[in-house]
Amino acid sequence: NTEQQSDFLALFESAVLQMIEEKNFSGLSYVSSTPGAGKTSLFRAFSNEILSRAVSKEQKEDNKEYYDNMKRLGVIYNDKTLLLNGYLSCARSYSIIEEMFQNGRRKQVFFALLNYRIAISFMRGIEKVFDWSLEDYEKVSFLSLPEEMEAESEYFKNGKTLYEWACRGERELCQYLDSDRVESISLSFINTTLILLKLFEPNNILINDEQYFEKTLMIFDDFHKLTINQRQYMSEAVLTLKANIGVWFGQRLEGVENAQVISMDGSLDRDYNLNIVIDNYWPEKNGSFYSMINRIADRRVKDAQLSMIANFSDCISENIDLKPYNKTLKKYYAEINSFLVKNYETKQKYSEVLSYLRENEKMTALDKAVWYECIMIMERRNQSGQLSFFLGEVKSLSSFKEFVYANEKGAKFYVCHKCKIPFYFGMNNLQILSSYNIQQFLVFAGAYFDSCRIKSLGNYGRRKKITLTAEEQVETISNIVKQRWDDMDFRYSNIDIIKRFLNNIGELGKSARDSGKNSYEGGAYTGIAFYGTELRKNLNNPEYRLLVEVLGACISSRYLERREGKKSGEIILYLNRWLCVYYGLPLAYGGYKRCNINRLLKMCQQPNVVDDGQLEFTLGGIG
Repeated sequence: NTEQQSDFLALFESAVLQMIEEKNFSGLSYVSSTPGAGKTSLFRAFSNEILSRAVSKEQKEDNKEYYDNMKRLGVIYNDKTLLLNGYLSCARSYSIIEEMFQNGRRKQVFFALLNYRIAISFMRGIEKVFDWSLEDYEKVSFLSLPEEMEAESEYFKNGKTLYEWACRGERELCQYLDSDRVESISLSFINTTLILLKLFEPNNILINDEQYFEKTLMIFDDFHKLTINQRQYMSEAVLTLKANIGVWFGQRLEGVENAQVISMDGSLDRDYNLNIVIDNYWPEKNGSFYSMINRIADRRVKDAQLSMIANFSDCISENIDLKPYNKTLKKYYAEINSFLVKNYETKQKYSEVLSYLRENEKMTALDKAVWYECIMIMERRNQSGQLSFFLGEVKSLSSFKEFVYANEKGAKFYVCHKCKIPFYFGMNNLQILSSYNIQQFLVFAGAYFDSCRIKSLGNYGRRKKITLTAEEQVETISNIVKQRWDDMDFRYSNIDIIKRFLNNIGELGKSARDSGKNSYEGGAYTGIAFYGTELRKNLNNPEYRLLVEVLGACISSRYLERREGKKSGEIILYLNRWLCVYYGLPLAYGGYKRCNINRLLKMCQQPNVVDDGQLEFTLGGIG
């Protein structure tokens, strides 16, 4: 209804439209994502209901970004909707056809049902564009009929006869599929392919005898719900038909074959547009993603109409009250100081730095602890033979300040971890915790918002803002993380193996964290890496079947975030950021452990796969 359309436009974030290009309205495109990445909202943004609402005068200015993006794509022009959109979900029990029929018959029945529904969907799309009733369907005609349809041309005289043919055919076919009949069903020659796609090419559709539409888009969502044979039938049909329309196959990665998930290919063919993997789009545009989710959160807060909370950022504190932790911090850096001054070499080496720390009364206890931790980072590197950034026996204050600047983030994480000080708080960390998944962000942000509302109940009528403290934020996050970890048990039958694999990655990260060298951004590596070519050679090798299954499950369920490494063919799998909280690791995308596939398989099979002493780190990561 109109209210739902307005709500969608008010909450929809148009930045996601940037991943769509005009070429996606011609030929076949695979649109893939993990749950919660925003695929459903993206598809709905192209529906004729939403487009027609957006071009209305009362909505045009309120949704300027959406309007401008659709204009860029040629979908809207001069306040007209020039795109005809059809949508079908493939999660409508098509698999029963595979069970009831054999050979070419199952293909023909499958195409027949799809053709009927394609026609119905497109005609209803036209209805939405012009706000028609059923009688108005007669205003639709077709410039020409595909050769296969000529023999039954009486059904395709106009949009109304087509719609009635399709509704009748779908009803009879569905009744047949639901019955116990043993006799065969008569089907038209039309249904040897998806010929209805060809009929609805934009230049073939006439409205009152004139061409109106510039583009046609057919979305087949939940493509992964079809059987393997049905997916192959559809892909081959679309590629062979070469209709002048856009066809999108929307699929969840969790339903795609593991080999394709690991390689991130939507199909093994190459006659289609580049696979649109929503999850892969945002890491390279993290600034845009963070701005987008901030706006989404603010819109939802505005929709709640709470006078005490104007923006989402009002809900959470960006700072921490250090008073309760000062005693612990002072004890922590006092022990480091005692260790340094007892040793003649370290006392001399850091004399200028130690003097500065003793005399500087303006530094907070946390700042001093971070400086002392930086000294220890430098010492640990020297003791392990790792190249330090500085040479010479005496460290000048100026050179050490540069070292602190380069290592401050990791040092602060170490201090917070060792002194049990809240670390995962503030808007920046909440953004990173989303792991570039809109739904994941909303889960954490929604919990913050609810906690803030509950906290404000005792302050009704007061104007003072109620924000969640750092401690309250960490408690909220910890509860969600625990719940997510427990909920994993209901997703896969082999979840114990999946958790064992993730635990091994977590333990490798913790061992790097506890070494305290901060050799990589954030203070610990948070992922693994391997060469894709090595794994692809063994995709069909029974010896590595378990590894392929585990990697496929972890990527498609977003337990691991897949990235391309800087080295050719290298695949990096980072822990989802909520798993970083679970394992007590930093949120930065920094270091990772390179592994061969034998080690990865071992991590699936055995708990506590200890490090082999051949750790490889990368500086800075890929962000």
